[in-house]
Amino acid sequence: GVCADEDDFARMMRAFQTPLPLTFRVNASSKLLGAIRRRLERDVLPALAREGTMRAPKCVGWYPERLAFQIDVARDATLKASASRGVVALHEFLKQAGETGALTRQELVSMIPPLLLDVKPGHRVIDMCAAPGSKTSQLLEMSHAASGKGGKSPSGVVIANDASLQRSNLLTHQCKRSNSPALVVTNHQAQLFPMLYDAKGAKLRFDRILADVPCSGDGTLRKSPDLWRKWNPSSGVDLHTLQLEIATHALRLLEVGGRLVYSTCSLNPME
Repeated sequence: GVCADEDDFARMMRAFQTPLPLTFRVNASSKLLGAIRRRLERDVLPALAREGTMRAPKCVGWYPERLAFQIDVARDATLKASASRGVVALHEFLKQAGETGALTRQELVSMIPPLLLDVKPGHRVIDMCAAPGSKTSQLLEMSHAASGKGGKSPSGVVIANDASLQRSNLLTHQCKRSNSPALVVTNHQAQLFPMLYDAKGAKLRFDRILADVPCSGDGTLRKSPDLWRKWNPSSGVDLHTLQLEIATHALRLLEVGGRLVYSTCSLNPME
């Protein structure tokens, strides 16, 4: 079960009713990494601490290289309308760094699946249900960061696939900030993604596969309160066949000794 007892269930429901914090991570492969980190640690965070109008962003301890931060305000809070100069400066920092691709606003739970893949520079990687692209961007950054310093491009590839044409366009917009030569965007049903072949006709399987499959989303109640009205027990059942098809097809595309990470935004054990 999801909860151990009724008290555990009550704690979970109280957690669902708390605002989702604003979280972001700094691009580990960005040429601006040093400058972004210095500005954040020397200017932005100290200014917030001096004013005391809100809690300063705190580093997320489990994220590598101390590159992820959490701000204990609602993720939909209007920072730019604040009367605090420190808060407005934070908003400008997030906006400018985001536009250059040096920083990405992303939920903490969304950062976990790419970390579990442990991507290396020479890996062939596919994100089977990639839109809107925050996880794909993270995979690209990991691939470039693992290639070492000096601007050396990874020898592998990251394929970002999505079944929706509209969402694929959003995916392209999100990932193009990385300016990575290792990125390929495709628009295909994940459960039918074709086997790829090299010039000699040999099958090209993937070293790492992320299957963040379509789901009922009942684990996102903090972000999407409207789901309280829409949820019903059959939501996960309706998607189970598609989820299973994507997972099993991903295994067919996986290289021997490779790694598949399957994830959903649901708490339903079936999903």
